Amino acid sequence: MVDNDEMSLWSLERIIRERIPQATLLWTTRDGSQALSYASNPDMQPDVMMVDMSMEVLSGLTVCRRIRRAGDEVSLLAITSFALAVYAADASRAGAQGIATKNDEEDLIAGLTAVADGGVYGGDGFETAPMAHFRLENAPATVQDMLTTREAQTMDLLAEGLDDETIAQRLNVSRDTVRKHVQTSMHKLGVNTRWQALLRWTGSEKNGRRYAL
Repeated sequence: MVDNDEMSLWSLERIIRERIPQATLLWTTRDGSQALSYASNPDMQPDVMMVDMSMEVLSGLTVCRRIRRAGDEVSLLAITSFALAVYAADASRAGAQGIATKNDEEDLIAGLTAVADGGVYGGDGFETAPMAHFRLENAPATVQDMLTTREAQTMDLLAEGLDDETIAQRLNVSRDTVRKHVQTSMHKLGVNTRWQALLRWTGSEKNGRRYAL
């Protein structure tokens, strides 16, 4: 399980241990990049990963897309405390097999069981792991695929309106490192300014969304 809220992790762990005693919980983490590392490690790789959608630093959608584009070994259940419609379509496109609300134990258990059995859950549009992997593996690279995990983290925090100093503190790096990540991201995204990089990273250049910087 990956969720940046410690209380949510505690609650989810309790639910699984009480409601699905036959399940083995391999690990929990509050760090999306750590979850990516575990997912690619044969000794730590789970059958199912529950991924919170509204994580800080590295979004749940980015975590799902990177895991699914890399392979189909891990089934992904998106979880959220927001209305499911907020994330359902994006989670499906990112390669998740289903979505469930953290506000309803029955929904969580049903979603986890369905995904663990190789199925899908949470409405139309979700695909099995092999189908989603085939789609993403053969799709043109998106801006989310262009950047490294750390560069993506930096751009996500920049999109939240944080300055370099705050981003450096969040990522436990220097301000110079943050600036280097931004410069490298700008180059990969084919733009000349931070403003242009943000528009391209968030998709705002296509949907007309505006940011105040």
